[in-house]
Amino acid sequence: MFAKAITALFYIVVQPTAVFGDRAKSLVCRDNREEHGFALVGHDYRRESANHFGHCFFECSSEEKCQSVTYLWDQKECRLNKETKNSRPEDFIDNAAATYMENNFRGSLDNSLIPTKKGSKSLVPGHSCQDILTSGDAEGDGEYWIDPTASGDSFIAFCDMTTAQGGWTLIGRFLMKDNNPDNLPSVTSNSYREILPKYKSNNHYLLRKGFNQLRNDMGFTQIRFYCFKKKVGRVLHIMTNKDSKGANVLAYLTDSNSFPRACGSFTRLGDDHSILARNCEKWGHPTENRWGHSGYLKDNRLFSRALLIPWARYYQFIGSLPHACDDDVAKDIAMSLGDLWQIFVR
Repeated sequence: MFAKAITALFYIVVQPTAVFGDRAKSLVCRDNREEHGFALVGHDYRRESANHFGHCFFECSSEEKCQSVTYLWDQKECRLNKETKNSRPEDFIDNAAATYMENNFRGSLDNSLIPTKKGSKSLVPGHSCQDILTSGDAEGDGEYWIDPTASGDSFIAFCDMTTAQGGWTLIGRFLMKDNNPDNLPSVTSNSYREILPKYKSNNHYLLRKGFNQLRNDMGFTQIRFYCFKKKVGRVLHIMTNKDSKGANVLAYLTDSNSFPRACGSFTRLGDDHSILARNCEKWGHPTENRWGHSGYLKDNRLFSRALLIPWARYYQFIGSLPHACDDDVAKDIAMSLGDLWQIFVR
C-alpha cells in the first residue's frame, strides 16, 4: 500500500501531466513547496503514524478538508491541518524536526484539478469571513461556509469581502422587498447557527446571549451598522474602532449594561452622510454622548435604538413597520422598495 502511495505521489507532484494532462501544469505552478524546519501547531484534525513525509502528503492531497500538512520526523507522525500558515500565522513556528507543506492538490486524487478554497464547501469552512479573506480564498461578496468552533457543523453566512478592507460577517438584515410586506412576527434566538444562515428572511434576529457567544467563538473586534431609507435620503454607515472605546461598544451589546461613550468610538465610512453620525455628542438617554437608551436595555438592543438622538432620530429594524434609519421621528416616514438595514462583525 505504501509503495502504491509513493508511486501515486510521484506522478502527481513530479509528473502531473502523465496523470492529468497538460491542464495540470497550472496546478504545479502553484506554491507547493516543502518547508523544512517549520510546523503549524494546534490546527490538526487527524494524526497518524507515517514512516515518510511522502505518505503524509499523499493522505492530505486526497482530502478536500486538508489545507496543509505537518510531518514530525522525530515522532514519525503526520498531522493533517484544517488551516494554513497564511490563515494562522501566529501558530506557524520554528521546529527543526518538522516539515510543513500546503496542499494545493486538494481533490486531485478525485480527478478534480481545481483546489478547494476555504469557505467554498461545507467540508472546508472558514473560521469567519475574515479568516477566509486572510487565507486568500475570498472571491468577492457572497455566501461562504463558516464554522467558528471547528465543530464539524458548518453553516452558510453572507460575507462582505470588499467594504473597508473586507472580511465582514453579516449578522442581521432587513430588505424592503415589496410594497406590501408581510408584517411577520419576529423570530428571535440565541443560536447564531440558526440565525445567520437565514439573513434573507427579514424577521430573524440574534439575541444578546447569542451575539455574545458568537463574539467568544469567532473573536470579532468590530461591528458595522448600515442603513438607507429612500424617503429619508441619507445613508448611515459607521463601524466601531478597533480600540478600547470600540471594545466598550461591543461589551454593551453583549454582556454589559454600562452605556459606552459615543464620540471617538466609531468611524464614519465614505458613503455616510447621516445626521446621527455627525452628532454623536447628542446620542444616548439619559446621559448624552453615549450609546443606548435606558428604556431599551433588552436582549434585542442590537437592532433597537443602540444609536439614537432622543426624541429626534434613531436606528432600528425590529418590531412593527416602518423601521427607522436616521428618520425625523415626528414624521413617521414610510418605507420604500429597496430600503436596507445591515449589521456586520469582523
